This record gives sequence, C-alpha cells and structure tokens, in this order.
Amino acid sequence: MLEENGILVYEDYIEQADSYINKGCTIIYIAIDYGFSGYIVLSDTIRSESKDMIKALTELKVQPVLLTGDNKNATKTIAGQISIAEVHANCLPEDKMNFIKEYQAQKEAVCMIGDGINDAPALKAADVEIAMGGIGSGIAVDAADIALVDDEVKELPHLIALSKRMMTTIKINMSFSMALNFLAIVLAITGILNPVVGALVHNAGSVIVIINSALLLKWK
Repeated sequence: MLEENGILVYEDYIEQADSYINKGCTIIYIAIDYGFSGYIVLSDTIRSESKDMIKALTELKVQPVLLTGDNKNATKTIAGQISIAEVHANCLPEDKMNFIKEYQAQKEAVCMIGDGINDAPALKAADVEIAMGGIGSGIAVDAADIALVDDEVKELPHLIALSKRMMTTIKINMSFSMALNFLAIVLAITGILNPVVGALVHNAGSVIVIINSALLLKWK
C-alpha cells in the first residue's frame, strides 16, 4: 500500500522490521501526510496455561493442529513455545475449512476451537465446534456446539476426557440394561419371575443406570 502511494521506506527501517518479523512479530508500517513515519511491532502473548493444556491433550491421544492467518515466522514461534508440531500459516477462512475437510476425508474426527469471524466456516465444518465465549465474536459463538464462557482453555483436556468417560458410561449402562432385561425375560418365561417382581426389577435397573450416570458429576 505504501508503494502504491509512492511512499518511500528507508532500507535501514526495512532491515530493522525484518529482524522483528524473523522473531515471529507482526509489523504495521505508519505513514503520515504521505511520508513514512515508522512502524509498530505486534506480538502475541501466550497464555500461561497453554503449554500444559497442549501437553494434556497429547496425553489424551489428541493431535493438536494450529490453523492461523498469521505469517509463517509468527506461527513457527508460537507453535514452538507451546509444542505444536503441525502448523498451517497464512490461512484464509476457506483454507481452515478445507484443512478440516481433508482430515475428515482421512476418517479423523475433528474438534475446532476458534474465536473470530474468520473461524466460523471452519467451526461449522468440524465434527465438534468450541468457541471462546468471552473474547469470541457472536458469529463464532453461534456457529459452535460449545462456548467457553470464561475463555479458560485449560478446561479443554477435562472436557475431552469427560466426553470419553461419558461414552464409556453410556456403553456400560446400555450393556447392563440389555443384560438385565434379557435375564428378566428368560426368568419370566420360565415362571420364576412374576409380574410384580418383574416391575420391581425393571425399575431397580433404571435406578442403577441413573446412579451410575450421576457419578459423572463428581468425576475428575
């Protein structure tokens, strides 16, 4: 844009700016009255809990992937600080969505976490969508299945571990219910189980299933 308006940027300023870009920073050049005045250096601040959160996700056998519109140097710096091996920089909204579809084509289940308008198409394409409820845009929140109201990303490992535990509980409940009902039917056919006792057994099975499910409220 500066070049299009005939604004000259001195070589020494470009070299200084490049040194910041190589460190992963973003540069905004400033011109006043069609004269170059300087530049602003921007850098993302990593949340203190992010590295531990990524480590916990990896231990849960979840593969973290960073999709961002930032330049490669900034992306490489951020990914190195939080130990994310797979990164894709300079992503447009449609690029993020296409990457997700590629993973899904490989039979991978994808959980997308985003906070901006640019993330909305990718959120809708993912199998599970999580939006940052505090700093996130309204469009991203509306497009997501889950909104983190307090933006606490450290809760993500607990959320995924709890989801896996919930699926295990569902399978246990279904297996127990089917086995109990099958046994009750056999006993009823043979005349061992009368209608009154059968009703009690049925209700007792339901209570056991509810209690087993309620244990998830205390699960850590």
